[in-house]
Amino acid sequence: MKTFSTLPIACAALLLVNAINIDAQTFYRYTDRNGQVVYADRPPFPSDNAKDIQLKQAGGNFVETDKMSAATRRAAARFPVTLYAFSCGEACESGEALLQKRGVPYTYIDTQTEDGDQKLKALTAKTTVPVLRVGDSFLVGFNEESWNSKLNGGGYPQDAGVHTSVMHTKTPTAPEPQAQASGEQPPETEPPAL
Repeated sequence: MKTFSTLPIACAALLLVNAINIDAQTFYRYTDRNGQVVYADRPPFPSDNAKDIQLKQAGGNFVETDKMSAATRRAAARFPVTLYAFSCGEACESGEALLQKRGVPYTYIDTQTEDGDQKLKALTAKTTVPVLRVGDSFLVGFNEESWNSKLNGGGYPQDAGVHTSVMHTKTPTAPEPQAQASGEQPPETEPPAL
């Protein structure tokens, strides 16, 4: 007759319980005496004068991902990018396409609005577009090499990670002529008599 010990089963059960407890951790959220929200793995001390103490459960392990790299985040904080433009044609579309290709986060200022036009004039004293502003410096007109150089100087990587398909400067396409609703062929016209 075979006998076996229940010790391995008990150890396995204990490990499973610990793994579940690791996945669902308890933490405290409270506001300290300075008005700052604090997250901690221990309750606040009475001397912390904490307010709005809440016990929270973190369900499982996860990693929050962000497409923006640390280098891009640093560059955007130090040298924010603004594009001053409108649907002016190839120059504006090419400038915005370069920002999107590199994944650079940017603010778009539509210079066809009164507010946008005033902001452009305040910056450049002109109405020429597109204008790329990186931090406190700017470039008037689109030149791919100059724009890349300005973005590189601001610390933006070649792929900054913030890709979007929104094109503010895209020239609207003309609608196609609609066919007759009844499905009839249009009447033929005769050439003019000579």
